[in-house]
Amino acid sequence: MEQKISKSHGMTSDKASRVKTRGNRKEDIFAKLIEGIVIKGTKKQDVMSAYEQFFSIKGGGEIQGGEGRKGRIQVFMYNPSRFEKEKDFPARDIIQKIFDCYPKTYQEYQDTKSAVKAKISSCMKELKDFLLNDQDRAKFLDRAFFDRKVDFFVIYDDDIFHIFDKNEVWTIILNNLKVENSSSNQKVVFKTDVICAEIEMRTTDDGKYPTIFMPMSKRVIFDLLSRNIKQKKELTRFLWLYGNAIKNYKH
Repeated sequence: MEQKISKSHGMTSDKASRVKTRGNRKEDIFAKLIEGIVIKGTKKQDVMSAYEQFFSIKGGGEIQGGEGRKGRIQVFMYNPSRFEKEKDFPARDIIQKIFDCYPKTYQEYQDTKSAVKAKISSCMKELKDFLLNDQDRAKFLDRAFFDRKVDFFVIYDDDIFHIFDKNEVWTIILNNLKVENSSSNQKVVFKTDVICAEIEMRTTDDGKYPTIFMPMSKRVIFDLLSRNIKQKKELTRFLWLYGNAIKNYKH
């Protein structure tokens, strides 16, 4: 019998490089279209306009079996050392407890995986309960998506930059997405009738073990925003404004 080889669910370094390069390219293109500048670094604000308005640009990365329109938006990704700097991150104590569940090395994790997952289950339930509170969820999403400094959430889709007012975005998310645990209690899930986003742990042996991250389906979030924000203005062939962004975007 031919032996089956299990495939790693982690992103290869080559694929990660392609995704990052594409992301940087979108930021450069958007900055030129609005006559702004790209902001380097890991903060949520990617581009600043001449009017000092800040934009977070999301394009959608690669997923198994598809990319682009079917891609996933990375809301955040932290390893323990990176998260240590986020002193005022909402639910920080709970997320720190999740990190503390993991042994120092990947091999130790492999040897004790069942016990670790049992601990993670308890912590993910605690995180879900925290996010069920409206005020806590609002603070968490504002920090996770926008780091409190972004003015507009921009989705690149079908060669168009769709510009949304950030306050409208997370208000729609607050009002329309249910918060649950996954069936295994290893994730916190945000969903309508389908899953929109997840908070989960990445445990691949790629030098980034362990990492907490929040991927979001670009198609689901774009459709959700489009259904709830009816007003649209085509500023140019490549720049479309929605809802409150029509009056708040300076140009």
